[in-house]
Amino acid sequence: MRTEDGLTICVPSSIVREAEDVREATRKLGTVARAAAVFRAERLLVFPDREGERRLGGEFVRAVLGYAATPPELRKDLWGERDALRYAGILPPLRVSWRTGSPPDGDESTTQGLVTEVGPEGRVRVNSPLREHPISLLVPDDLSVEPGERVTIRVSSREPVRARITGKPADGFQVVSADLSAALDDGLAVATSRHGESLSVSRLGEIVVDAQEAGGYVVAFGAPGRGLPEMLGLSPEELRAAVADGRPVEPDPGFDLWLNTIPAQGSGVVRTEEALFATLGSLTLTE
Repeated sequence: MRTEDGLTICVPSSIVREAEDVREATRKLGTVARAAAVFRAERLLVFPDREGERRLGGEFVRAVLGYAATPPELRKDLWGERDALRYAGILPPLRVSWRTGSPPDGDESTTQGLVTEVGPEGRVRVNSPLREHPISLLVPDDLSVEPGERVTIRVSSREPVRARITGKPADGFQVVSADLSAALDDGLAVATSRHGESLSVSRLGEIVVDAQEAGGYVVAFGAPGRGLPEMLGLSPEELRAAVADGRPVEPDPGFDLWLNTIPAQGSGVVRTEEALFATLGSLTLTE
């Protein structure tokens, strides 16, 4: 498994569109979070697919995934009480070796916070264990943060609160919400689809080399009953033809390749969480 290169996983806001209830949707997202942890993803990006959403949409998906990505001892302080998290107790443990901070027994200590709002003049509002309500902190000039991301906070005083953001946690993964196009330049951009190029042993070696040269992977997945081509306004027939001819897909969404990672699937439908494990299990292989 690669450790030197980055991995961004992209899932749509409609990923739980076919879940029967909140409990089932939470269970499904728990499996997605497990995949992100198992394959050492740096980011789990939730991109909008509002046309495909049903009762539970992007806000629910971001909350459950963000909660799952938060160290257990910080979840209550950072997330509080939310209706979307009513079944959070069924989320599987991620077993990540969290480093959440240091005890407040010296001149300074560290903890983590959750960015809730990005404001003007380089300041953000952050939920943290320091206060019951969000606090306003200055972001270092060399750091870019988005709502939903965790940050590392250096605390020099708890009463009154004196603290500063020093960076982002090195462990686990960050959950962010953004358009799909915002992530495609962060590595080899792979769109997963049964209409894509069939993955083979010989082709996999070439893809791994390309990903290493690109600095890692950005891998995007569709939703139940609604694949990436439909979300992006692409014709499956034209996509298959373009892939077969080795020509660019039009209109071009910005992916480096379209890949069918389960070319011999025995079921008519592969669930998104199943596709995550099958795809990342292949792409993260080494020699």
